[in-house]
Amino acid sequence: MVPSSPVIPFEDPTLLFINAGMNQFKDVFTGQRKVPYSRAVSSQKCIRAGGKHNDLDNVGFTARHHTFFEMLGNFSFGDYFKEEAIAFAWEWITKDLGLPIDRLYVSVYKTDDDAFDLWGKIAPELKNGRILRFGKKDNYWTMGPTGPNGPCSEIHFDRGERFGTGPEDVVNGEGERFVEIWNLVFMQFETHADGTTVALPKPSVDTGAGLERIAAIMQNVDTNYGIDLFKELIKAVSDVTGARYEDNVTSHQVVADHLRALTFAIADGAGISNEGQGYVLRRILRRAARHGRLLGVEQPFIYRLVPALVSEMGDAFPEIKEKQSNVENVIRAEEESFGRTLANGLELFGRVASKMKKTGSTVVDGEEVFKLYDTYGFPYDLTEIMATEQGFTLNQAGFEKAMSRQKEQSKAGASLAGFVDFVRVLQVKSQWSRLDYDKLNKPVEAVVRESSLDPEPGRQYLVVTYTPLYVESGGQIGDTGRVYSEDGKFSFDVERSVQSGDGIAILGTVKSGTIERGDKVLVQVDADRRWAIMRNHTATHLTQAALRQVLGDHIKQSGSYVGPDRLRFDFSHHQPMTPEEITQVEQIVNQNILLGTFVATEEMDVEAARASGATALFGEKYDDTVRVVSIGDFSKELCGGTHVEHVSQIGPFLITLETGIASGVRRLEAITGTEAIKYMLEAKSFQQEAARLVGRPEIEALDGVRQLGENNLRQQKEIKKLKAEMFSGGGQTAGEKETVGSIVWITHDFGPTDRDIMAGWIDKQKDRSDAAVAVALGEVSGKRTYMAAASSSAAKEHGVHVGKMSKEILPQYDGRGGGKPNFAQGTVALGTVADDLFESMKKFLRRL
Repeated sequence: MVPSSPVIPFEDPTLLFINAGMNQFKDVFTGQRKVPYSRAVSSQKCIRAGGKHNDLDNVGFTARHHTFFEMLGNFSFGDYFKEEAIAFAWEWITKDLGLPIDRLYVSVYKTDDDAFDLWGKIAPELKNGRILRFGKKDNYWTMGPTGPNGPCSEIHFDRGERFGTGPEDVVNGEGERFVEIWNLVFMQFETHADGTTVALPKPSVDTGAGLERIAAIMQNVDTNYGIDLFKELIKAVSDVTGARYEDNVTSHQVVADHLRALTFAIADGAGISNEGQGYVLRRILRRAARHGRLLGVEQPFIYRLVPALVSEMGDAFPEIKEKQSNVENVIRAEEESFGRTLANGLELFGRVASKMKKTGSTVVDGEEVFKLYDTYGFPYDLTEIMATEQGFTLNQAGFEKAMSRQKEQSKAGASLAGFVDFVRVLQVKSQWSRLDYDKLNKPVEAVVRESSLDPEPGRQYLVVTYTPLYVESGGQIGDTGRVYSEDGKFSFDVERSVQSGDGIAILGTVKSGTIERGDKVLVQVDADRRWAIMRNHTATHLTQAALRQVLGDHIKQSGSYVGPDRLRFDFSHHQPMTPEEITQVEQIVNQNILLGTFVATEEMDVEAARASGATALFGEKYDDTVRVVSIGDFSKELCGGTHVEHVSQIGPFLITLETGIASGVRRLEAITGTEAIKYMLEAKSFQQEAARLVGRPEIEALDGVRQLGENNLRQQKEIKKLKAEMFSGGGQTAGEKETVGSIVWITHDFGPTDRDIMAGWIDKQKDRSDAAVAVALGEVSGKRTYMAAASSSAAKEHGVHVGKMSKEILPQYDGRGGGKPNFAQGTVALGTVADDLFESMKKFLRRL
């Protein structure tokens, strides 16, 4: 039994979420990772809400679609194959579950005669026309354009005539009558980059069975939402919202389903943001919040449902119980943010809808839809709902065009991906082991096994029999160094190294000479750079332990970078750290460094390591035997990276950044060793210069700077006051005055100014007459800022509403704003001509 991997695939950039049981074994199937077992079973947490497998829009409207579900799986890695897999499946379905054979059907790939014959042999009861052949769409599995692939065989359950008797109610049809409950993938081929497909030397099996679907059949309920896993959740939705399930089934189901996806993703270290997994989770939450409003709930409520889910599934998945508080805080903060976003977005959409009604258009421009998405974070489907409510449709093509225009492909990332794909086909082997630290300055003898030009333009790769270079993994960047011949005729600068399967390819640039297979070379690590990396890696362990001590045990690593320049540590936490908490972490880490504790490493069984209290890195894959790195009683982690011998070698530790990268995920960056010393010396130099400028001793420099700032602030306030008095003195120093009907109309364009001066002028001008309206434009902090005010008489007796006036006129100048009858404010495009805007508003007043 292999435990479920986290639902966030940090090690697989090709996936948004883990969406199948085989994901964690993908590199085992391809031969890139060796495991000590040849068969496995698992119950994998999955999310299908983005990418190739996206069930989000179906959730709540169908009987069996979910964003989050559990996938039961049996796997064979070159062990048993078709006959045993079919026999195991049939035995479990008919004997262990006891499902009636007369309601079972089987599908196979149309040319897979072996599977067809084996089903007839193992389950002769199905030979009466219930073994069916289908094409690639239904019964063939591929990982992608290249890689393992093969036919599959599925078991389907007939739910009975009450679910339909039409032409669509057949196996692999569109109806609800026949449900696929078991899928056997026979991986027996591999497709290469050149398009050729060959037989795999060790055919394998990937089995998938959705727990919720099987439970629905075993519990004899009409939909997956009727099983015991959902009953208490749906009841909790009713209790919190006060709405009856029978009155709005879809919304109850959407909220219950989305609660599971959000909770498990956040507990596994995901955050909510505007890109990648974070954007999908934001979309899931906002969809659930939207359905909450359909149930009559305007305030945040999803976070209040988390305890019900923990009560239902926390024993099976203790991570959601351990992270419950953090999950609740992240969801609540995002719900509150969405409340503000919804208000702003509805206002913008209202203006768009108003324009469309005037022009008679029924299709919302794609650029406007994208603006809602880009500026206000409105998912496309939420805008579509709002549009439908007013009888509009969306220009999806225009939206997608705007989206593609914004996206920029990372050339560096594409280059790396191409190199990894190139190396993956190498059938060579390089030995690698961690050198003792006192041998870092000594080159190691090796023999060239493979060499080729141009895996990337102007570069070359080498594969040697042995390399002391650390291959980047687990967040630690790889080593650089040199490969050279003893006679000095060949020299190769190492830029990076990549491991794939049994091969380690060293990428770099030839500085002189040529190299051939079988040549002897020396491989040398850049020792200074390695030492900087080791300091930062060991400091990362100290940082995680200190964060757990300061912030709580819910701290969980969500990503990291360990390089020679700095360390970066991403972790799950629902709010920014305070300056006091940051200082406390720094103090704890530095206190441990001063203790000079030795860093101990030990290899042990993975289960024994976990039982000893060792922390596993998030998303990391471990073999049965693992390496445990301990720093006294303070830190113990499973880690394969390089470390200092004792922590005093780290030197000073300084945190340089604490920021949020997504809702519920924070990021720390820190420096150690020579980088920290350089930073401290620069800070000392700054302090000395500051002391000189304020004319005080260094120890009093901060007080001097503070006093200087206070004096400057006081002087700025005095200047503002004088300017305000100048512009408001009797109304004669600034402003154009005329009569518009019965209204005294006063305007002024301030040019570069500040908000206080504009506000002071507006306040004075509106009292110059019983029926006065004053409007001002100015450039404040790089924005064309607008203010308007009406006297009490103008608002009450003459019907002036400057808020409505602003809301109608400003969008004509690419602006936005509004307010009350007697005061309004907003912004317009920087190039707006004041006289044009004032003239438009005069026309508005003449209509009154």
